[in-house]
Amino acid sequence: MKIVISPYSQKLPKETIKHTVNPSGKNPKNYPYWEEFITLFKKEYPDAEIVQIGVTGEPELKGITKLVQNLSPEELLNEVKTCDAWFSVDNFINHFCSYYKINNGFVLFGQSDPEIYGYKRNTNILKDRRFLRPDQYGFWWDRPHIEQAFVTAEELLKIVLTKLKTS
Repeated sequence: MKIVISPYSQKLPKETIKHTVNPSGKNPKNYPYWEEFITLFKKEYPDAEIVQIGVTGEPELKGITKLVQNLSPEELLNEVKTCDAWFSVDNFINHFCSYYKINNGFVLFGQSDPEIYGYKRNTNILKDRRFLRPDQYGFWWDRPHIEQAFVTAEELLKIVLTKLKTS
């Protein structure tokens, strides 16, 4: 079993953070429970290869097997084509995999609406529509990061196990 995780959306613009309701600088799109999910996933699939993809400067998640950064489009395509499942927040990978019709994706949404930014080919996971930001087409980085807007690691694992067993 090989899974690919693209855990982060882009870094917030520093000049914007100073003047917003998000002084923590945490991207409101970033899922806060990746490391707990990895621990739980490894209990179910102890031999799983867990590949984190991203760019230089992003924190490495505990429990991954391999970290790969700054991939070319061809290298990125190879990583997601050769995995059993890929995971992301509302970021570039969601759109990239949809373009290439790679169907084994799990996309975690918090304040972004998967009915607008998600793709039917993915398993789009939204905890509760009440956390959606009021202006879905405006800037997203001026929102606070709300951990409660996301499903827990346990809830994510349950969704993933059900989906993997039926595919």
